[in-house]
Amino acid sequence: MDYRILGPLEAFDGERTISLGGARQRAVLALLVLHGNETLTSDVIVDELWGEEAPPTAVKVLQNCVSALRKELPPETIRTVAGAYSLALEPEELDRDRFERLLAEGRAALAAGDHDDAAEQLRASLALWRGAPLSDFTYEAFANEEVARLDELHVAAQEDLIEAELALGRHDELVPELESLVTRYPLRERLRWQLMLALYRAGRQAEALEAYRAARRTLLAELGIEPGPALHELERAILAQDPGLEAVRRQTAPGRRPGRAAATPLAGRDDQLALLGAGLDDALAGRGRLFVIVGPTGSGKTRLADEVASTAKEHGARILWGRGWDGGGAPAYWPWSQALRDAGQTLEPPEPADAETRFRFFETVTESLRAEAGRQPLLIVFDDLQAADDDSIVLLEFFATELPEMYALVLALGRPETARLDELGRHATQTLEL
Repeated sequence: MDYRILGPLEAFDGERTISLGGARQRAVLALLVLHGNETLTSDVIVDELWGEEAPPTAVKVLQNCVSALRKELPPETIRTVAGAYSLALEPEELDRDRFERLLAEGRAALAAGDHDDAAEQLRASLALWRGAPLSDFTYEAFANEEVARLDELHVAAQEDLIEAELALGRHDELVPELESLVTRYPLRERLRWQLMLALYRAGRQAEALEAYRAARRTLLAELGIEPGPALHELERAILAQDPGLEAVRRQTAPGRRPGRAAATPLAGRDDQLALLGAGLDDALAGRGRLFVIVGPTGSGKTRLADEVASTAKEHGARILWGRGWDGGGAPAYWPWSQALRDAGQTLEPPEPADAETRFRFFETVTESLRAEAGRQPLLIVFDDLQAADDDSIVLLEFFATELPEMYALVLALGRPETARLDELGRHATQTLEL
């Protein structure tokens, strides 16, 4: 199935266009799509679609709408559970999810300085848009929050693409687009900043300074505030004709794969690399994943993680690496201490560690890494877990329960004798045995 909400609601089954029926039936499908794989009771759906004006026949109308949709959609797409409804939605079936994945990949490339790849991914994300999101439900309360969120993401994606293209030296062609965007979004200082820079790089210094003055007038008139530090600093740099304002295009050295070891390509692990690559794609889109990789000494666990790290770094992820130590004397949570050290943090386990104190400690570590992942996607590798203390494994289990909403991929590497492997595997997307 292919559902599209980045514009009017549309649905396709392969090449076949799904007939969505009248306004109420379309609204039922839109609500189920927005809550894909969630179970919504009839009361919730009626309240979302009719509010306080629900007629006595609302439940019957809902049942008729679902019945009509089932005739058009593949079998088992809409499921009924105890009077509630759920629409089965696979990854990538909704254009919103494809947009957000491409946006995350573009932002990761932008953060890594790969402006060509960033521009390509961001253009692809914006190409999915056919108009205002859910434009046929503009005045429906159930759609308002998601429409506002998507509108914000859309303009932010445009700003990200402009940032990439400015870095690629396309300032001349960007000026008309930026002038149009500034007219539509006059209070967005990032767009004002980008217009000033594009004008300056195009040799139009006087117009760049006038763009600053226009921004200041608008912000004072509409919000009663002065421009922020970024705009003020850019004006100062333009007045000084700062050489740092000129476009500098960063290039990646040919043939080099950035990673923890920047190793040569790995042979003979295509299936595992494909699976872990899909997990990395999910993590870059904000759907965190844990993979457990188990094998005896010399089976290639670390080598496989190195290859994933190379790919992750190419996509703008930050690599955090912790390792168990079997030489004796290692403090508790040693793999976590190493990984957090790579993030510039110091781990301070509590003493004594009763159950509640340990829980709060786990929560603090998790929230700290959630914040790091929000700034830059993470690949976290825990190697030689057979040599780690049990508390380190328990913390990893706790952390895994929070992963699905993070921009992070975690690889847990250990020999078959690693403690709590079964418990850890229950939290993993998959356990790979080498």
